[in-house]
Amino acid sequence: MAKLEDLLAEALKDKGKRKFRQAVELMLTFNSNRTKPVTFNEIIYVPHPIQNPSRIYVIAGGDVAVEAKKLGYNLITPEDVDRLATNKREAKKLARRAYAFLAEASLMPRIGKALGAILAPRGKMPITVPNAQALDVIFKRVLASTRVRGRNVMGVQVKVGYEDMKESDILDNAKAVIDYIEKKLPPGSVKSIGFKLTMGGIRKLRAEEAVA
Repeated sequence: MAKLEDLLAEALKDKGKRKFRQAVELMLTFNSNRTKPVTFNEIIYVPHPIQNPSRIYVIAGGDVAVEAKKLGYNLITPEDVDRLATNKREAKKLARRAYAFLAEASLMPRIGKALGAILAPRGKMPITVPNAQALDVIFKRVLASTRVRGRNVMGVQVKVGYEDMKESDILDNAKAVIDYIEKKLPPGSVKSIGFKLTMGGIRKLRAEEAVA
């Protein structure tokens, strides 16, 4: 039987010479005999970093803001939050551009009131930062994560890496996502597992054949 690593290796053969860095997507389809359509809108933490730090924003004032500036992170001040609350177009543009938001704990009620209607449906309400000392740890944890979204779906497509990463790191991330999804569903709900590059074809197998 083929292994997940063989399936990934086959997908990576589609690399070619592109003018951009292709993402590696994990494709899971579900068994309609085992589960009903499901909805996902959440972050899954994985072993190896795959996110672009420029798409993570820190909403903070005080010590957390000072730490964010020192570390070179994107900073949104409390005043920026108030301004965005009056400019829905800009707020939506930011929400689309951002992968995730981190926020100083004391600002969460203010953010919820000002931007909750925009961020919550996208699954992008901020991750709480309790203090300045915790910021770097939480930021790096979010770098090693991926987002799964789908409303009433019978399958998901989740980024687990990039074509230039070590295959073993991509595989570790994929296994973490598979484990997370399987725990959310009744046993035997994953019907097939596959990989594809952004511009590549899908390589997939029945779940029971794609042994780890």
